[in-house]
Formats: sequence, structure tokens, C-alpha cells
Amino acid sequence: MQSRSLFTLGALCAALALAGCGGGSDGGSTGGGGNNGGGDGGGTTPTPTNKFTQSGEWTFTLPAAGASVCYDFDTKAAVASCSGNTWDLKLTSSGLTGTLWTNSGTSGTGSGGAFGGPFEHTWTELKTYQSATTDPASGAALPATVYAADAAASVFTGTNDIRAAAFEYGVTGSSTDHSLYPNFRVFLITANSAAVVGSTTTPVTTGDGVFALQVTGYYGGPGGTTSGHISFRWVTRTAAPVIQTATVDATSGWVYYDLVNKRTVDESGAWHIAFNRYNVKLNGGSSGTGTVAGFLGKTPAGFYDSTGKPIAAKFTSTTSISDTEAELTAADLATPARTSAWVKDSNSSALNPAVQGSYPNPLSYGWYTYYPTAAAAKNAGLPEVAHIISANPANGTLIRNGEGGSYTRLHLTGISYADPQDANSTQTWTFAYDLQPAAD
Repeated sequence: MQSRSLFTLGALCAALALAGCGGGSDGGSTGGGGNNGGGDGGGTTPTPTNKFTQSGEWTFTLPAAGASVCYDFDTKAAVASCSGNTWDLKLTSSGLTGTLWTNSGTSGTGSGGAFGGPFEHTWTELKTYQSATTDPASGAALPATVYAADAAASVFTGTNDIRAAAFEYGVTGSSTDHSLYPNFRVFLITANSAAVVGSTTTPVTTGDGVFALQVTGYYGGPGGTTSGHISFRWVTRTAAPVIQTATVDATSGWVYYDLVNKRTVDESGAWHIAFNRYNVKLNGGSSGTGTVAGFLGKTPAGFYDSTGKPIAAKFTSTTSISDTEAELTAADLATPARTSAWVKDSNSSALNPAVQGSYPNPLSYGWYTYYPTAAAAKNAGLPEVAHIISANPANGTLIRNGEGGSYTRLHLTGISYADPQDANSTQTWTFAYDLQPAAD
């Protein structure tokens, strides 16, 4: 897996999404913040003190499918119940592999989070960090928000730096552009993702309870420039759709919205969509008790080039809102071909990157590589056994621990099988780590 270069403050601003880069303001539609680099203007720069003062290993047996194991790096001990804020890393088993989670957001009650990717940096690069809160290249402090909490993934989750399908960050490329820009994509939303026609699995894509929605803005408040004020418009997909519009203040937590009654409601109410700054979730799957799900209907023409790069002139056009209004009722909106194509919210962590590779070749899951065939395993110098996995110790990441004050850099150094010739035999995993304890 290719590694990216070390973070700079400019790149960090994308992760912060207008939360204030380098000590700047919250930002407005013309950009905000600004970097806060540089030293005190004189004297000799002191040699930084390495704050990763403890090291260790966590070795465990992969549990049965559906079961989890948790570890507290501060006490160097397993946490049997995986409850509270003392555990730092959780592995949930599929029986043959595992997914990893931080004690944060949708995964726990703690203040944890995952840094950067993971695997934005190799383990060798991570070892150059003297502190989990300082960029080793610039010496600048890293804002706490670079450690992303686990969160819901939905049709509104994207592949850009801020993981947003409805926004792009800093499209002008200017070092002072820390703004978010809507791309006016049309998302279909159904209130009943289980609805079928007759005895088939054909999804219902029109009628009451099915909506087309665009996010149209990110700034508002008294001056019109405060971030986190989400504007959106939608129609009910009926024969004579009427465009509805709303703006919600999502600057300080989740705001839940009922598209039928056109109002904000409590989380316990009948909501369809919710916003927390640029994060979006739907009332279904892992995010709510409803059956709401989504589908990407259309990306308006001209916003991206052939490589998927945002075209700045289109995003910054003063007429983009009116130019894209007709897309809500366009005849060429894509619709799900079957009920299962509706996207329901699911839990997501930055510790579980997108899979790289294609069958029958090896597939990289970041922490480990899966070998689907015996030939692929043999070519990698492993036992000639199909469906085995092997650790990728060159990859690593940083996490903020569950209690919020300490940090751990870690990598998976080994996966061994009780019977190397049997992919179904018991697995033993080993993580090596360095701990930065909480400051006194």
C-alpha cells in the first residue's frame, strides 16, 4: 500500500473542515483561519522530547465470529467487557478476520479517535513522531480534531479528504481557502427501504415517503458566514413535486429533520435526515430505529473533471444554486435497481480502510493482506493455502486513547495459525505499540 507524505497544516485544515486551522477562526464562505506556523522569532530551537515513553505488545486469540476483544494501552491489559472509557482499541471478529474500532463516536463512550487514514504514513514514518500532537515536519501543534471519532457511514459519506459526498473542501487550491462548497448532488431518500412491489424486490422510488434532496449551503447565522448552518432543498417524488427549502443550525451537535412535516424534531421523533456540521446520517441501519435509506441519484454536470477533481469555477459560481435546481426533478436521476441497493447507515471507523486489490489477486485490508487462492499465498512466500491472511507490519497508525489524554502508535506485527495448513484453525494476532501517556 502506498503511503502519503507527512501531514502539513494545510492538509490538516481539510480534516478540520472549518473547525479553525492553526488557531484561526471558524471560517466563512471566503475562507477563514490561516496558518499559525513559525517559532518565537529568535533563539535556538530546542530538541523535542520524545513523549512515546512506553512500549509493549498485545497478543490475543481471534475470537469467534461476532465477538470482540478490547485493550487498554495505558494499563497494558485486556478489558473483558469492552465497556466504559478505559479501553482504547477494539477488534470485532468475523471468524476469519477482524475489524478495528476506537473508543469513540458510534463505537464507544470514550474520547478516542483515529489519526489520518489510517496508513497515511508507514510505521517507519510514524516512528519519527516525538509526540502524537505535533507534526514532526513543521513542529506545529496538531489540533485535537485530526483524531476522527468512529461515525456512521451512509450514502452521504464520500471518498474525499473530509469523507463528505455532498461537499468539497478548499476547491480553489488557495492556502487561505478553508471553505466547504456544496456539489449539489441529488440524493434519493426513502422512508421505507424494505418496501417492495408485489412479490418482487423492485424498490419503490416514487410516491409519498420517497424524496430527492440536495444540500445547497454550509454557511449562515446572523452574518451569513458562520459554518455549520446547513441549507438543503427537497421534493417528494410525486407527479407534481413542490420544492421545499430549509436551513438548520448544526454547529453544536446533531439536528434531526422530518422531511414530511418540514420541521426539526427530537432524536426520538419521526426524523428522516440529521446533520452535525458537514456530517449527515439517515434514520435507519446503525443510525436510527427507522427504515430510512439513501441512493445517489445524480451529480450535476461540470462540477468534476474526468479524473474526479473538482472544477473550481463551477463550485464558486454565484449562480450554482439556481443553475442546479432543476436537477431535483430531472428525468435522468439514477434509481436503485433492487431494494438491497438502498444504502443504509452502518458504523464506520477510519481504522478500516477501503480494500485494495481484486480477486483472484491478494486483497489489502491495511492491517493485513488476504490471499484468496493457494497460488497467491505461495507467490507471497506463505503456506500454499487459500483464504489465509498475513500481517502488514510496515503499515501503522496513531490513535487517541479512550480516556482522551494519552495516545498510541501501533502496527500489526503478526498473525499466526495454530495449523499453518488450515485457514480455519485458530489465529493469534500481535500488535506492537508505543504509548504516549497522559500529561501529568
